[in-house]
Amino acid sequence: MKLEVKRIFQNERGNIALFVIGILAIMMVLFVFILNLSKVFAVKEQANSTSQQASLAATAVLYDQIEVAIKKYEDETLPGLIDKHPKSIAEKIDEKIIELNSNPNYSDYSSNEISIEAVDIVLRDELSKGIGKEELAKTLEDEIEQNIIKSMTSEARQTILENNGNLQGATLTIDDGQVHVKASNTVEATSYDGFFNNFAEELFQTSAGPKIDFLEYIPFFGVGERSLE
Repeated sequence: MKLEVKRIFQNERGNIALFVIGILAIMMVLFVFILNLSKVFAVKEQANSTSQQASLAATAVLYDQIEVAIKKYEDETLPGLIDKHPKSIAEKIDEKIIELNSNPNYSDYSSNEISIEAVDIVLRDELSKGIGKEELAKTLEDEIEQNIIKSMTSEARQTILENNGNLQGATLTIDDGQVHVKASNTVEATSYDGFFNNFAEELFQTSAGPKIDFLEYIPFFGVGERSLE
């Protein structure tokens, strides 16, 4: 009788040990699952940051290089429309920058934001009612599509790489007055006891830069999807 009781007790102890080991294994799998899930959310946020920074960088290039198109318009096109004009667009932009800097409504704007706002205001005015507005719109459109877009894609590509993003599948589009960039970062899963082995996935996010107000005055303007690979 005592031997029988002892055998049952030992079996129970063995069953309990196996049960505890099973529970621990399940808990470890759940822990690794939660760990990987947190990685997914973190990398998704990283991909969002990557695409956002790339769209901002590409937008900055557009504003930096639009001066070339403006100068081309004034040097090559405008003299054929009128004999002389009181101020160049560049001069108007400089004056607008000074005006905005003294305006309390723009006191929380950075110098770069002030410059961008000045460009938008002056170009909107020139494209809506300026002399030779159709020619200006055509010059800006041609310069962006033929030259500036190359610099924009190059800058977006570099920004993605600096954020450890992937160029495969990355794209840049200008639509509805905004620069849209789609980019991804890779999430690699932590494995445990055969679970989640060799799991890696590219998480894509798309972000748009700030509204480029003067683009809405360029009829039918838009740059289709460009690969950043």
